[in-house]
Amino acid sequence: MIEEDALTIVTAMKDIDELSADVTTVKGKDLGDAEVLALPRFSRLTKVSLAGCTGITDKALEGLSKLTSLEELDLSLCNQISDRGIFYLSLLPALRSLNLNWCYSVGDAGLESLGKCKTLETISLWSCEEITDAGVISLACLPKLKKLDLPEFARITDRGIADFAKSAASLEELRLANLAELTDEGLTSLAKCAKLRTLSVEECPRVTAAGISTLKAALPSCRINYT
Repeated sequence: MIEEDALTIVTAMKDIDELSADVTTVKGKDLGDAEVLALPRFSRLTKVSLAGCTGITDKALEGLSKLTSLEELDLSLCNQISDRGIFYLSLLPALRSLNLNWCYSVGDAGLESLGKCKTLETISLWSCEEITDAGVISLACLPKLKKLDLPEFARITDRGIADFAKSAASLEELRLANLAELTDEGLTSLAKCAKLRTLSVEECPRVTAAGISTLKAALPSCRINYT
């Protein structure tokens, strides 16, 4: 067991058995379901990183759903988890930040579940390419959502962005990358997001400089990174 940047690093069941009862932050390395299922005994956990723990499955997430104090969860590169596992995460009453980068099997049904998690403020979905407009629209009902990183190469169109923008009243930061079907029409619909302060538009071939200019005029306080 190692201490690193205020995170307690655990690599095996032995490390978990040695954790203090009042531990609040844990970073797992190469853990499987059995080790993750042992974590709910530590009821004060608020931050858990399982990034790169490719052996964990939806069963592990069912166990994590018992951590009622959990606020931040990093599951990036946990590529065996699916929409079923995301349902369990939607039961977490205090969850504010969720990283699902490179969780390739997470799709619209998973985001529909997350739409019920009203405490969420930050969601990252890099490379979750199964997500479509329906999934994006499901997140619009999150009243506290401030930061959203959408997946590259997903089937997200103007309709999804426009419908999301209608209700994303708290959104401050958004990333759009490699979305082949997004056009200026969808982009400029983000003018409805009055609190938007940072927008990244990367390699979206149908978005033009003219569309960026139109949005800048509508949201003068928003910093737009366009490549």
